[in-house]
Amino acid sequence: MIDDPLLLVANAVSLLVGGEAASSYFGLVVMILIGMVAITKGGDLFTDSSVEIAQITHIPPVVVGATIVSMATSFPEFMVSLTGTLSGSAEFAVGNAIGSCLCNIGLIIGTCAIIYDLHARRSGRQAGITTGRDMLKGPGMFMLGSCVLTCLFSLFDSGGAVMAGKPTEFGLSRWQAAILFFGMFWYLGYSIQIARQARFEMSIGDGVQQNAVPTRTALIKPAIVFIVASAIVVIGSRVLVCNGEEIALRMGVPKLVLGLTLFAVGTSLPELSISLIAVLKGHEALGIGNIIGSNVLNICWVLASCALVQPLPIGRQTILLDLPVMLLLTVMLIVFPWKSGRITSLAGGVVLLVYVLHLLFVTLANPFS
Repeated sequence: MIDDPLLLVANAVSLLVGGEAASSYFGLVVMILIGMVAITKGGDLFTDSSVEIAQITHIPPVVVGATIVSMATSFPEFMVSLTGTLSGSAEFAVGNAIGSCLCNIGLIIGTCAIIYDLHARRSGRQAGITTGRDMLKGPGMFMLGSCVLTCLFSLFDSGGAVMAGKPTEFGLSRWQAAILFFGMFWYLGYSIQIARQARFEMSIGDGVQQNAVPTRTALIKPAIVFIVASAIVVIGSRVLVCNGEEIALRMGVPKLVLGLTLFAVGTSLPELSISLIAVLKGHEALGIGNIIGSNVLNICWVLASCALVQPLPIGRQTILLDLPVMLLLTVMLIVFPWKSGRITSLAGGVVLLVYVLHLLFVTLANPFS
């Protein structure tokens, strides 16, 4: 009898963090609503705290989004990939990192651009998500460079990678991973330099040097809100996906359809919710910077750190399809807004279409099985 209350508490905690689904239809619907509310409210708090941190530290929002925010949203992918590598499923890290990059641009940027334009028409704002040239020349080029290096590295040296007990034709070796990993520090160093320059220029503009130096006490509250909000978004995403999967299976929805819809969206809900809320609240630099920074970190942090632990095998599908599509979407994200400085709904629709076609081709045609 003593263990029963503890068991009830353990089950309740597991239910609230998305460890298991509710048992009844009513419970499933309630948990889905709770997950949606948690994602929305958590994303709102996350965005506000990120903007407040940027204002207090006098760091441009694009730098905050491309570093602090993107590291927070990429941390789950890092843990999942690293755990898979250590447990002997090294190829999973490749799929996770490349898949996240594809989803970040195709699904998230595409969705944000379309929804933003619909919202802009109703509110009388100018259509198109603003993307500064500095963002495209700075973080954007780091994103493009990491993609190009990954494509080139995977072609000419497998590095002793093994899949299913056999050496692979393609892979990512440790020395290649070390170069990519160094690229992360280069990227972070560049971001710090930009932040210092922005703070210096602001201090000159204000005429008071000490205004550029934030106090620790001023950062405590937004930092705590930032951490708590990121946890709320991640847990809300898990709750939504877990219970959504269960109710869909009970309604007879095929697992193939679930893989294309619920899982594809569910694994990227933190980035999607945070970027969408940031864009709709007028903080486009934060939202787009989050996506660009997340892609850089997916390659130079997630993928590279796993390859340092163990050379990563890369399959033919990744070489012939996934990596080229990732490179194509990356180029599109830089080229489309280069002249106008805006990502329009048309551009968003194109990248979203490319992403959906890629998913359909791989899942339904399955040419590399």
